[in-house]
Amino acid sequence: MRITKIRLHTLLAAVFLSLFLTAITAFAGQHQSAESHPLRQIEISGIAIATPSGKISDILEAQGYTRVSGTMYTKQEQLQNQRKTIFRIEVEDTAAFREITYHRSLSGGRVKSSVEEEPVPEFELETARQLYQLICENITDEEKAERRCEPFKQSSINAGHGQFIQINDDFAVQLSATAANTAIGIKQTYK
Repeated sequence: MRITKIRLHTLLAAVFLSLFLTAITAFAGQHQSAESHPLRQIEISGIAIATPSGKISDILEAQGYTRVSGTMYTKQEQLQNQRKTIFRIEVEDTAAFREITYHRSLSGGRVKSSVEEEPVPEFELETARQLYQLICENITDEEKAERRCEPFKQSSINAGHGQFIQINDDFAVQLSATAANTAIGIKQTYK
């Protein structure tokens, strides 16, 4: 009888410990720290939400961007037929949130539509792919519909029809990338 009570107590202690550890692991998984979220590390033109404010200007200026206001940087690249590619990055940093947005568009000249879809430029492809994976992969069909995830193609990577999509309480993401135009953004809200 004494051996059975000891085994019962040992078994109950093991079950309690197992349940306790499972609960802690589940709680930690549900409440992933915003500071360790993968969106903090994804780089848009070399900068991320986690990039210290003091380094942003140097990183962007090294890529040819010019600061045109307190929050906006631009650059242009000349193309054929009097066309240009215009790049714009805005970094908004307040007590409530930090937001990085990137826009690329073509301007000037005559726009001709191609029968064959051109791919998203290589310099944007990896960022767009990482954002798409976090927004649209490994989620339910209902969430995909809610986030308006379009099928991933090399020529078009879109979710949310170009609008910001709330991923969780801390992060929102913007994703619309094609050969002609791209709008990408990450916003972290502070609590």
